[in-house]
Amino acid sequence: MDDRKRLVLKAIVDHYIKTGQPLSSQTLLKEYGLDVSSATIRNDMKALEREGLITKEYSSAGRVPTEKGFRFFVDWLVELSELTRPEEHALMESYRLQRQPLEELLKQTALLLAGLSGYAGFVLSPRLEETRLESITWVKLDEESALVVILSELGIVEHRILPTSLSQEELEEIGRWLSERLRGRTLSEVREEAQRYVTEAGEGWHDPRTQSAFQLLRSALERRLERRLYTEGLFNLLQKLLEEEVGLAEVRDIVRLLSESARFGEYLESQIEDSKLQVRIGSENSLRELRPCSLVLMGYGYSGVLGVLGPVRMDYSKACSITQYIGNRLEAILTLSRRAPMEAPEVNPS
Repeated sequence: MDDRKRLVLKAIVDHYIKTGQPLSSQTLLKEYGLDVSSATIRNDMKALEREGLITKEYSSAGRVPTEKGFRFFVDWLVELSELTRPEEHALMESYRLQRQPLEELLKQTALLLAGLSGYAGFVLSPRLEETRLESITWVKLDEESALVVILSELGIVEHRILPTSLSQEELEEIGRWLSERLRGRTLSEVREEAQRYVTEAGEGWHDPRTQSAFQLLRSALERRLERRLYTEGLFNLLQKLLEEEVGLAEVRDIVRLLSESARFGEYLESQIEDSKLQVRIGSENSLRELRPCSLVLMGYGYSGVLGVLGPVRMDYSKACSITQYIGNRLEAILTLSRRAPMEAPEVNPS
């Protein structure tokens, strides 16, 4: 495609994103200042139409982009817009307190994605099994129970009350021993280690306190380390879809999908290639419910995914720039968390 046709296609996509209306050759010449004749523009439009990049909504109308046209625009023509100063300021203020709990950080990130894009924002939490253990802390609560706090490089990932008759001194000693032995291993490896020593009384592992410690550790990690999907801006999305005259049945299907965290999260993770920005436009989404929508997403480490969900007539330039900026920022925060020394939290037994 020559440069002029690229400009014509870009103008049609830009106009449609901003107005939702077809663009005629006369309007294109008037508003976009191309130094060619109307006949030349009409010929370019016919060529783009033959290639399936634009189409007429009715015989006398101008042209609108097809999904293929949006894809070409996203791949070749979109120049990621820079965030405005107020948007940059909002992001920096929001992320100033970097050492907040992971759950709060991810909720805040979903809110930022929704607020800045005007669409729905989502964040799929990291796979905690892939994070590395920092420490294990035990706190005696009463004669028959204790609180275990498991701290990974990203923060507290599990805290549970478990039955045990061991004393506080015994629990503290075991906690230090387990932390020294297991620190730096992934939580998946820690869980496997605990399981192995509970089921196999290996040489040197006959100390009842040690066996009890591994049993407690296995109990703390035996349930699946559940992933969370944080979604904000659902009203934004519904409003945009209804403006695009998406049917109510399709809108209900989209809302139902977003409520199915496991299914939607599995789909998001399947779309990620490393930390590259990805865009799925309309029918490119293999999930039927998402075909009235476009999805802009990227990974931020530990198989975590974030992005925005909006209509096919999306402001891709803004959506891509916001997703990429926030994704890179979140990844940097988590990288700092990995490098910074962590201490186990102080826990009041009362």
